Formats: sequence, structure tokens, C-alpha cells
Amino acid sequence: MNRWLLLAWMAGWGTLSKAQPKPASSPLINVRLTDAATGAAVPFVSGYLKKGKNGNASDELGRLSLTVRYESDTLILSQVGYETALIPVTLARVDTIRVRLKAITGLLQEVTVTGYHDPGKALMRQIIAHKRTNDPQNRKAWLRETYGRMEVLIENLSASRAGTFMGNLQQVYQHYEHDTASMSSVPIFFREQYSREHHRHSPQSTASYVVAEQNLGLKTDELASKLERFIIPFDIYDGVIPILKQSFVGPVSDLGLAYYAFSPPDTLIDNGMNTYRLRFHPKRKHENTFEGTLLIDADSYAIRQVDLATSPGVNMNFVQQLLVRQTFAPLTDANRETVWLMTENSLNFAFKNGLALLGIPTREDSTSRQIHLINTTSYAQYQIDPSGVTAANFFPTALEQATPKPFRDEYRLRPLTMHEQAIYQAVDSLKNTPRFRRTTRMAAFIASGYWEVGNRWRLGPLSSIMSSSRIEGLRFRTSIWSMEGFDPNWCFWGYLAYGTHDRRFKEVFGVKYVPDRNRYRKYEVTFKNDYDALVEYDDQLDNDNLFTLALRKPIPAFQNFMRQVRLSHERDLSPNWSSKLYVNYGSLSPSFRFSYLPSRRVENPSDTSHRQLHVLTNSEIGVYFRYARNERTTILNYDKIRLNSWYPVWQFHVAGGVPVFRNTYFDYLKFSVSLSQNLPMPLKGTLYYNLTSGAVLGTVPLLLLHIPRGNPYFVADKYAFNGMSPYEFAADRYVSLITRYSLGGLILNKIPLLNQFDLRERVTANFFWGDLAQTCRNFNQINSFKTTGRTPYAEVGVGVENIFNLFSVDCIWRLNHLTSANTAHASHFGIYTGVRIQF
Repeated sequence: MNRWLLLAWMAGWGTLSKAQPKPASSPLINVRLTDAATGAAVPFVSGYLKKGKNGNASDELGRLSLTVRYESDTLILSQVGYETALIPVTLARVDTIRVRLKAITGLLQEVTVTGYHDPGKALMRQIIAHKRTNDPQNRKAWLRETYGRMEVLIENLSASRAGTFMGNLQQVYQHYEHDTASMSSVPIFFREQYSREHHRHSPQSTASYVVAEQNLGLKTDELASKLERFIIPFDIYDGVIPILKQSFVGPVSDLGLAYYAFSPPDTLIDNGMNTYRLRFHPKRKHENTFEGTLLIDADSYAIRQVDLATSPGVNMNFVQQLLVRQTFAPLTDANRETVWLMTENSLNFAFKNGLALLGIPTREDSTSRQIHLINTTSYAQYQIDPSGVTAANFFPTALEQATPKPFRDEYRLRPLTMHEQAIYQAVDSLKNTPRFRRTTRMAAFIASGYWEVGNRWRLGPLSSIMSSSRIEGLRFRTSIWSMEGFDPNWCFWGYLAYGTHDRRFKEVFGVKYVPDRNRYRKYEVTFKNDYDALVEYDDQLDNDNLFTLALRKPIPAFQNFMRQVRLSHERDLSPNWSSKLYVNYGSLSPSFRFSYLPSRRVENPSDTSHRQLHVLTNSEIGVYFRYARNERTTILNYDKIRLNSWYPVWQFHVAGGVPVFRNTYFDYLKFSVSLSQNLPMPLKGTLYYNLTSGAVLGTVPLLLLHIPRGNPYFVADKYAFNGMSPYEFAADRYVSLITRYSLGGLILNKIPLLNQFDLRERVTANFFWGDLAQTCRNFNQINSFKTTGRTPYAEVGVGVENIFNLFSVDCIWRLNHLTSANTAHASHFGIYTGVRIQF
């Protein structure tokens, strides 16, 4: 094969050689460029020979050298802020041609030109200086059409696997794609999506809605919700670029000059435009950086194209490397100004294989199978600063959204390749292959924990089938949900549980109605007859989990048996604002010591019949308002799942007790405000913080006060106070701060041998202050709880995550509030573990 490539290259070179003139000699001309007014050298002037079609850029002293290939030619000299100069040249040798460039007056502001010994660094300084103007995200507003393709494929399937499931799959695909018959890549997921997007800079918001989508119609289509997090809003102009909860220093960052080395730029003519080509690579190993090439417009210093890859050794869990290509094109706005906007964004994730999936360093094997996730997005039909268009009226009407649009060929802003056409041709054969259907179904069950019946019903999850508690003993639970195949707008769900110790059934039943998924709206009613196992975040650990069986703290059980009906309405108010209105009515029966005035009756904690427990009946109405700028979301099980936002997220909560029935007589008002953020850090990693403050106005029993979340397990929970027990503290006015700084391997990646295991360190610091009015103290004086007083509760910890790309271990120290009757079972020090597959 190499022999044929060599012959083809030699034949092509011979053809090209015949097309070029062959002068007897090719003299080298030297040009010295200076400012006509000041005499100062002008660096990085683009020089280009019109006939010879070769060019170069002057160095920091304004010196330029070019080879003349024709008897006579014209040298074109151009630079931002100067008039273009046309210099005739001949084959006669000339030692030095001195050219005095005239500055353009009246059109540009004053520019100070400084020479540097490093031309690559000097050019990068110019790019950084102009990035505020050239960054498309800084445009006032625009509309655009978006066409995206996402594909997951397996590469390097060896021929010896013929007869196996993957071998059969490979043969089916290659039957339709003859050009890849000698290759060994097999697609297992493919999706096309056409959408429209609106962007506004101030106040900054980005909104989009899907017009049409096309999948393969295979079981693997269900991977879509899991793969949404890999659609990264990658902006090369950002100083710190967040990727999968890691922070990378970009080459166009103000810090980039300290992290990158730049080669001397080349000068090219691309589509008639003078262009610099600048190569860059990281100065040091084990830093979150990139290596690649930038194509820079010589007139505006705007990026025309970027090709980069994460530098070797970056620590991104299961991802071995990310390849990125972005292209930009100049467009003219209403003011006849040239603006640069993105036309294509391609992300190629290469995942680790073999033992490397477990974080065990192994020698790279080019014959091993490897999974790639390729997401390519094209942008077209830009409308710059459209008048009268806002994020509110940008979305289609409800009537337009009611009927899903079929995917049409005109939605493809770029045609399908032969490879992609073969994917669709092979689908029917795959659908009719029983082995393929069985294997993908079992793989989906193992990966997600859910067993799905014909895209109509979902059973599971597997991790919640069995758990345990001191009240229930062993707990068994089975759950069921209806899916989009049953009805695209209505979802019926519920579960049934049974405890071996309390010997009673518990059940929950709910109905969801989602009439609009673009401007999300959901109505839900839930009937509950079970213990409280409420979670506030999607990635928070719940009580029904097999993993908690052996990791429960030796503390009393703090659970409430709930009989409740709940009505809620959730909706998007704008691309950044959302709200949730709810009404609750029901009773709480605590499994721990509880009473309040005027009643002096206290339940017997040893009685598990649940007939002597003091029951609290209450009705409450409340509303949440949430502001999250440019938050990425997806919809799973009809619920909006919030993937990530790198901006601060504000949440406001107001609730009140409404004594509408004779047995609901608590009248109170609650309000809170919280600020949280996943903040990408300049060097590596991310900082998560959640600052919350609130109050409860009114005299209410313990169960209706603010109870900080204590952790009853030795399982790390970043949303809880790990060293605190549930119901240890109570407050009617409070402030809490929860922080976790994941350093991303900033220290461990520099230690020999350890740096091969991709371990990442993290530190934790949590604080809580809460107090209680005297009326509430008297009302709850018989209950066992306390307030922090003047000294806030504090805990700190250090940990290591990414152990085998799966486990984490945290050491947490509780710093104060160590001596009282309430802390007899509190953990002054604990080792907390965690299991989580994440990217």
C-alpha cells in the first residue's frame, strides 16, 4: 500500500512540476518594511507574489524574504491600518527592497506597533487584543438555522470476530458501504436534528427549539438523552473552556501566552484572503491544554478556522482525547460592517478501551476496539440583529408545535456522506436481526438499569429493587413508567414497595402531562403513601438504593411516613427563567420523638405499629423561580433534566401554610434565596458552591421548620452536610454554604507513577448557621434538636475521585458542636465513599 502511495505521490509531483515554469535560477528578494511617517519597522506584513502564488509574513523587524519564480511578478503587501502596496519585481537579484508603507488616516484609531522576538507570540497578542470584536458571542443578536449530526461508532473490529454479534453487525453495515469494506468501523447510533437558534448578548441568552429530528429507529436511539452532555458549547475565544466538568486554558486566553508555545506564523492565500497559519502546543505536560493550528484573517485578526486536540495525558475519565474543528466566515451586518460567525463545529470524542476504562494505565494498542462519538453541527441562514425578534416571540406557536414535522432533505445544511447513507440503508437489515434486537435490549438494561417493553413501558431501576432501613427492614420496590411510545404527552408512573420489618405496603402513583417540550410546560399530580425519600437534585442519592445497605451510619432513624397529594405546574418563562407552582396536602407521621404545644403527648419510639405516632396534617402552597443563564437541559421521563450551566444560578422560593381544612391550622410563611454555580477554574477542575439564606415566619412545629440536610450514610453527598445527622439542627432563620473544589489532578498529576492513574483530588468546606425565635423554642421544647447559636456548624474534608474511573473516597472532619446529648451518634470523623459513572 505504501508503495502505491509513493508512486502516486511521485506521479502527482511530476505533473505539478510540468505545470510550473523552470527558470534557470530562483532569486531570493529581501524586503524591508517601514512606516512612511515614523520610519519604524512594520511587523507581520503579509507579502504575496501574484503569479508565483507564494507568500510569507515579515518578522518583528519588518524583514520579508520571498523566492521569485517568474520573469516578472507583482509583490502585494498588506497590513491592517496601512494602504496595500504593489511592488513590481523581476528575476534580477536585489539585495534589499525598502518599502515605506503609508498609514490609513481618518479610518482607524491610533495603533501602537511593538516588535517581539517571538513572532508567533506577537501574532497571538494581536488575536487576543481583537477577540472582543471578533467573538461571535459578543454580537448584539442573531438568528440562525442549525443542523446537527451525532454518531457513535466502534472502530478496529478485527476480522477474527466474524461470526460474533459485532462481527455480524459489521458485515451488515459493510454490505451497504463498499468503500469501507477494508475498514473495521461500525455505527451503533446516528441522529440528525434540525433546529433554530436565537442569541442575544445583553442581557445574554441563547434559546433554541427543535424543528425536526430523525433517528434510526433502533434500540440504540435511547442513548440520545445520555449523549446530550457531549454537545459542548465550545467557544475558542473563551479564556477558560469547560469540558465535561474539567477546565481547559484556551490558546486565545489572556493566560494562554504562559501555557502555550507558538511557532512562527505562515502566510497563506485562502479563497483570495490573506491568512496567517499559527501552530501552537503546550509548554508543559499534565496541564489541561490543547495542541493544534489556527488560521487567522490577516486584516481583522479573526479566527477563520481552528483545529485542536486535547494534549496527551489530560484527565477526563473515560475520554482519551477530544478533537475539535471550528470554521468561521465573514458576513456583513445592517451597518455594512464585517462580522465573523461560526459555520461549522465538529467534536470527536475518542474513548478509552480495555483496562484503560478502569483507570489502569496500559500501553496503547492500535488494534484494540475504540468507541468514537462524533458530533458535527452546521450553521447557516444567519440574520444579524433582527428587528422585533426576542426570545419570547422566537418560539413557534403552540399550534405549530402540536404536529411534529417529518425530517426533510432541505433540513440538511450539508449532504449526507456515502458512509452516512449506508447507515440508513443498513437499518432495515438490523431491525430484522433477532440477535441484534436481543443484544441491544440487554445492553440497554445493563447500562441504564431499566427494562423497556416496546418503547411503551419502562420497569426499574435495578438499583432500587432492594434497600434497607431500621424502620422497614429489608425494603423491596418495583416501579413502572409509561414512555413516549405509549403517549408523547401523557406519562403514568408509580411504584409499590414492601418492608419486611414494618410488614406493610407503600405505594406512589402519579400522572404527568407535558404539552410543550420546547418552551417546557408540565402538569403533574402525585398520590403518595410512603416514607419521605425526597431528593432535590437529579444526581442526589436517594434512600431506595442497593448501595446504601452496608453504609448506613449507626444513628437512629429519622423518617416521616407521608400520606400526601401534590399538584404542581412547571414551566419555562423565558430562556433563562423558569417557575414551579405546587400545592401539597397531607399528613406526616415521624418515626422519632416528636410533639408540640398545646399537645404534651409523645409517641413511643419503640412502637412500630404507626398507630400511636403523633400525626401532623398540613396544607401548603408555594412557588419556585429559577434563573439560569444558558443552561443546557434535556428531557428524560417527561422531566426536564438540568445538565449544566457555568453561570451563577439563582433560585427563589416562597411558600405558605394554608389552613383550608379543620385539621390544618398552621399559618406560616417561608422564603429562601440561593445562589449556586459550577465555576470553571483557570488552571484545572471546577468549584461548586451553594449559598442559601432563608426564614420561616410563624410559630410552627419542628417538621415545618428549616431542617438542614444531614447525611445518614457513609456515602459522599455534595448537597448535604456529611458529618451532620438528620434533624440534628432546626432553625427559622438560617444561612448555609456548601462548597466542593475539584482540583482536576492539579497536584496528583505531577507525582510520578500516580499521574498514570488519572486520580483527581478535591476539597470540601461546609458551614451552617441557624437560630430559632423564643416562641418556636417554647412550642417545640420537648423535641430533641438544637440551634448553632453564634458559632456556625463547620466541616471540612479532602478526597480523591476517579479511582478506577468509578470510585471516590472523602475524609470529612466535623470541626465543632461536638459535645451535647444530640451529638452522641454524630460522626466527628468519617470516611465517605461513592460510586458514580460520570464524564
